[in-house]
Amino acid sequence: MNENNFKFLYQNVDKLKGIGPKKASYLRNLGINSVIDAFYIIPSRVIDRTQDIDFRKLEKGQIITTSLKVKKHHYPFNPKLPYVIECTKGNLIINLIYFSVKGNFLRNKFPENKEFIVSGKVSFYKSNISIAHPDYIEEIENEDKLRSFENIYPLTRGIHLKDLRKIFDFGRIYIEKHEEWISKQIIDKFNFHNFHNSIIKLHFPENQDDVEKKELFRKRLAADELISNYFAIRYLKEKTKKKEDNLDLDFSSQNQLILNLPFKLTEKQKTIINEINSLNNSHYRETILLQGDVGSGKTIVSLLTAIPFILKGYQVAYMAPTEILASQIYENIINLIQLNKINPVLLTGSTKNKDEIYQKISNKEFDFIVGTHAIFQENLIFNQLKYVIIDEQHRFGVRQRLILGEKGINTNILLMSATPIPRTLALAQYGEIEQVVLNEKPAFQRPIITKVSNSKKIKDLIIYLKKSISDKNQIYWICPLVEESENHEYKDVESRFKSLQKVFGSKVGLLHGKMKAIDKEKIINEFKSGKIGILVATTVIEVGIDNKNANTVVIENSEKFGLSQLHQLRGRVGRGNEQGYCFAIYGENITDTSKERLKVFKDNLDGFKLAEKDLEIRGTGDVLGYRQSGDSLFRFVNTAQDQELIIECFDYVKEVISSKKFEDKEFQQKIYQLLLFFKQQEAIKLLFS
Repeated sequence: MNENNFKFLYQNVDKLKGIGPKKASYLRNLGINSVIDAFYIIPSRVIDRTQDIDFRKLEKGQIITTSLKVKKHHYPFNPKLPYVIECTKGNLIINLIYFSVKGNFLRNKFPENKEFIVSGKVSFYKSNISIAHPDYIEEIENEDKLRSFENIYPLTRGIHLKDLRKIFDFGRIYIEKHEEWISKQIIDKFNFHNFHNSIIKLHFPENQDDVEKKELFRKRLAADELISNYFAIRYLKEKTKKKEDNLDLDFSSQNQLILNLPFKLTEKQKTIINEINSLNNSHYRETILLQGDVGSGKTIVSLLTAIPFILKGYQVAYMAPTEILASQIYENIINLIQLNKINPVLLTGSTKNKDEIYQKISNKEFDFIVGTHAIFQENLIFNQLKYVIIDEQHRFGVRQRLILGEKGINTNILLMSATPIPRTLALAQYGEIEQVVLNEKPAFQRPIITKVSNSKKIKDLIIYLKKSISDKNQIYWICPLVEESENHEYKDVESRFKSLQKVFGSKVGLLHGKMKAIDKEKIINEFKSGKIGILVATTVIEVGIDNKNANTVVIENSEKFGLSQLHQLRGRVGRGNEQGYCFAIYGENITDTSKERLKVFKDNLDGFKLAEKDLEIRGTGDVLGYRQSGDSLFRFVNTAQDQELIIECFDYVKEVISSKKFEDKEFQQKIYQLLLFFKQQEAIKLLFS
């Protein structure tokens, strides 16, 4: 493919004959702005229009393509009845059926005694073979063109298949053959065809063999997409994120802080700290993804990796998703990091005297800034911000992360996730990010016992809780809704709070997201102090409350939650030395999928295994409950099916970058075509600058 061809492939679709501005606006709903965008869409199915009538196999709903001679037009006496065009094929009568179509139009378009080639779905009307609203009626000379394999694509309002075909037919001639850019090892391992063959045969299948290889063609294009994406990201990092000098951080103070902690770090925590230290001291502006299961001790790891930046005279920002969690992190810094040289500050939406705090931050009187979205304020100016920690990173958009990172120069970012992502999915989503995995829990934590039962057992459960509640066994009771709704299927916290008050009296507290920050803080403190024994809450407690005496969690209407939320909620208990218990209660109208999900939840305590299982059950559209539709970076890649391919492509690109193969002129010309097809303009500019 040369650049001139790409001028046509990049052309806006509204310039094409038969499309225009109105249709172009509808096409945008399918993600099609330019001609090339249409080629990113995978056909949902293929219709075989090569089959003629075969009475031995004729079935209702079968697609046939056959020549028919128009015998007679039958006008309906009643407008509610269909208009029938009686046709013949030898001695056979086949009716073409139309509803709500004007007869004069049909009579003029399909005159009697003329032969046509017709394609459509077989049905039966008054004992005769019929085709209702045929897909195609063409002149006989177009028979070869019509007898083909037809791709069916996802459509939207105002768009028909013929509109997409106009785009495909226009763009096809500008997709040329080229030299191979994928390694021979990957080609041979997956038996791939070349790129040109794959993209053309995917969209223009010519025979049954092409149809059967649709998945192979998709997978080949997935490899192209992965390599273009990884190469662009890794090459951009190589060229733009390289620092003139490393920070020359001193990590000796970490060791003394670790010895002074009131608990022992696991060996895995120590290893992860060293890995992050090494990345923070590299010649690159790093973005690091720290994945760790619930209760694995990510927070203390992140705080310890921040200390060398502060001792070097830089600022650190810690961004949490909720005020509850931000307050807890601030307390941890005060209580666990015993250093006089640290000056932390808490900055949330409810913080008073913000202007004064902003001024002190810009003067570097505060060097460890802990907060929520308040950190994003434009009038907050940092003074040598070098390290940003983002907790529960899936709750922040990419744009928000970038804004915070851009408040410093050569700022390193540590993203933390307690929602484990399978390695392949993490590679697909975060190709540019260095990943470290904390998959070991403290030895003193016992495995949580999980029980699943229906709502009829709630009375028995309350009797059990009356016996087990104590200062050392406090209880979370989780409901999906804040207040009662018209949908009585799901329980709300307010009515559950009132019903439990009748049994436990003042020992019951209420917590949900609609409460004022000051009220939330009061309830949490009363729960931590033991004044409240049962905390009835929504998923607001999913992150941010660390109470070592809370050892039982009841999750009502557990069928409504994704595996991630269930695992997070279970992770709120058993954080101390005592045995933890989780009771997942489901409603009467539970689906088979939800039953399967709850069984997986009960049988697995490992968040990473749960992530893999969730990927199997629900695919990548909503892995662990956090990915929203439309978030996917890819068009051809199926992260559930392409796990081996994702790793192969990632390793190939790493080798290309580390060996500096990208400096080879021949390789540049090959990869240039690939980058053009997948719109990686930023990488192209750098590659040829």
